[in-house]
Order: sequence, then C-alpha cells, then structure tokens
Amino acid sequence: MEHIKNIKYLLRDINIVRKKFEEREKNEDNFNMFTILRKESDEVYLHSRFLSALLDPNGPHRLGTIFLNSFLDRIESDFEYDEKSLEVYPNNQNRSEYKEIDICFIDRIAKKAVMVENKIYHEDTNHEDKGQLENYYGRLIEEDKIPEDGIEVYYLTLDGHEPSEDSVKLSGKYPKLQDKVKCISYSIEILEWLRVTVKECYNKPSLRESIIQYIKIVENMTNNNTSEDEIKEITSHIGMNEDNLMSAKLLIDNFDHVKWHTTYDFCNELESELRNRGFEILHKPVEDEITNLVHGGPIKRKVDLVFTIRKGEIPVWIRADFTDWLYWGVCNDKEDTVKVSKDISSKIKSFVSDNNEFTQEDIWLCWKYFGESDNEKIYFPDFSEEGTFRLISPQYRKMMIQRLVNEIETFINEVLKY
Repeated sequence: MEHIKNIKYLLRDINIVRKKFEEREKNEDNFNMFTILRKESDEVYLHSRFLSALLDPNGPHRLGTIFLNSFLDRIESDFEYDEKSLEVYPNNQNRSEYKEIDICFIDRIAKKAVMVENKIYHEDTNHEDKGQLENYYGRLIEEDKIPEDGIEVYYLTLDGHEPSEDSVKLSGKYPKLQDKVKCISYSIEILEWLRVTVKECYNKPSLRESIIQYIKIVENMTNNNTSEDEIKEITSHIGMNEDNLMSAKLLIDNFDHVKWHTTYDFCNELESELRNRGFEILHKPVEDEITNLVHGGPIKRKVDLVFTIRKGEIPVWIRADFTDWLYWGVCNDKEDTVKVSKDISSKIKSFVSDNNEFTQEDIWLCWKYFGESDNEKIYFPDFSEEGTFRLISPQYRKMMIQRLVNEIETFINEVLKY
C-alpha cells in the first residue's frame, strides 16, 4: 500500500505540472492552416502532397534540389539523378499519385526510381493475387522499364513499422522486394529532415512558417509535442527523491500489464453490453489474440481482434487491427462462415450511397472508424494515443462502449428502413 500512496503523490505533482503547461498553451498562437483545411490523418491530400511539394526541385519553394538532397541523405538513399531528367510525383502541375504510388521520383534516362508508400493509420490494401507494394513495384519494372536494381522502396509510417508480409510477397513474383523495403518514420526521419529544411528558409518567411506549422502536426501525430521545459520539470519531480524514483519505475514496469488488462476489460465489457442489447455473439477475441495485439510490437504477421455479431438479419464485424484504428462494418467475404443475404446487401448499398460517413471497398459492403475525432479513435497497440489511453478509466471505457453499440444499433435500424 505504501507504493500506491507514493504513486498518488507523484501523479498529483505531475498533474500540477500538466495543468500549468496546459494553461500556458491556451494563450499561445495555435492557428494551423493545415488542420483547418484537412484532417490531420489525411495521407494523400495533406501529407503526401506537402512532402512532395518540398521534394520537387521545380516546386513553388524555388530552392531547387536542396530539400530533395537533404531528404535522400537523411534516409541514406543511393538514388542518383540528373536534375534535367528527374520527375517527382505528385508535383505542382500534376497533383495525382503516379500509378497509385504515394510519392515517386523517376529518372528515366538513368533508369532509376524511388517509391515511398505513405501509411498514417491505414493498413496495406492487398489484392487476392498480389500485395500492395508488389503491385507498385511491378508497375515500375514492367511499365516504366526500371530494372529492379534501380528501384528503392521506402515504407513511411508514424513509428517505422514493417509492411504486412502479403504486401511484399503475396504473389512471390519479386523475391528481392522483401529485403529491399526500408522502413522510415515520421517520428524520426521526417521530423529530423523537416527541422533541417526550416533552416534553409531563413529568407522565405511564408515557406518557413508553412513548414513550422506542418512540423507541429507531425509532432502531434507522433507524440513529440511535449515542450522541453515541461519534460525538464517532469524529470525534476521524478528524480526529486527515492520514493518518486521507485514510484515512476513501478508505473513503467507495469504499464504493459495495464495495457493488457484495459484491452481485456474493453472486450469483456463490450461483449456484455452487446448481449444486454440483444445481439448474438458469433465470434469474439480470445486472450492470446489480445496479448499478440497489445504486446506484439512490429511483428510481421497480421494480428486482429474481431467481434462478429448479429441482430436480426444483419451481421456486423468490429475489428481492432495491429495496423489500424478500431472500425466496424459489414463484410461480404466469401471465406467467412457468416453470410450477408442479397436483400440485406442491396439495402446496405442503398444506405451507404446516402451516407458519406461510410466507405465501401473490396470485401466490405460498408465500414467506418469508431470515434468522432482523432483524439477519440482507438488503437490498442499504442496507448500513447489519447483515445486509447483514456480507456484505462472505467467510466470513459463504459461511455465509449455504449456509444459504439448505439452507433451499430442505429445503423441496423436505418438499413432496415430501405
């Protein structure tokens, strides 16, 4: 009990620090044009386009190859090019992806290319016969006639995790690809590169301010937005005495267990709420799956927590993937034992055509992320995400579970009206 009492004192002191810096932040200038115009997690229209605008030597920054060269240096690329024959996509004249590749550099004369697959929260979109990276890699080889040895492949994510195995070797057509993929992250390579680019813009105030605002977005996404003063004060409190040191160590040593139990409790309480509302539980996660999802780290195999439920004629899948936020929807997978009737499928398609909050793709008749804002979205492998961390609170967890079940019930009732 003495340990618990000491932890309470430590958390009380850190809470005072947090509130002080939150109060200071209220008075700071937090206007950010990027977040006004686009969602923070918009991979294509925010991140890929802004990054490629900096990387393009002919971009509106008018600084030539300075940004591109510093980026290639930071990711330790061997890409060599002639500026006269270099093509960068997207660019100021053509803002579309090149053959669905998020960011691409090509020198057709030198027969060299760099492809960057940009993943913020989404998982790889693999097809039945080929993986996503295989698909893009193959297009550069077969359509652009770039030899394999002339192609570099980068997989850009928030934390530097690896692509799925299917993405790089589902078809088995390009055995070299798996070893060629280099994982880079917003939290390290992109942030460090952006901080270098700011220094190159000392005489271009508009460009410098744009990059500074974008850096703030990346810091927020990667949880690098705690000020140095705040970190120093927290460190000072932890190191103040032996009790505080041991209390902090106890929290750190046991936080993996806190994450596991929070995820386990969420699943159990969700199951209980669904049963109380009259849902039939067709499939639910088991303890080993929770362990793999929470403690798995950047493992290669795909790990999911899946609830398959049904009310009346409509089956619904609730999924927590290793590479994505918690989402739910109706799936029409031929291999799944739970089938969707033609009548219900038709009703869902009509409903989705009138509701743009849902997405239809591949085997999904409809799906959507749970959570009204990025701060509410749930990603169990990473408790640094605010929406996930708050689930430790039983009251907050209960509220979010009720909201999730309410959403699904409302969806079912609306679909049946069609």
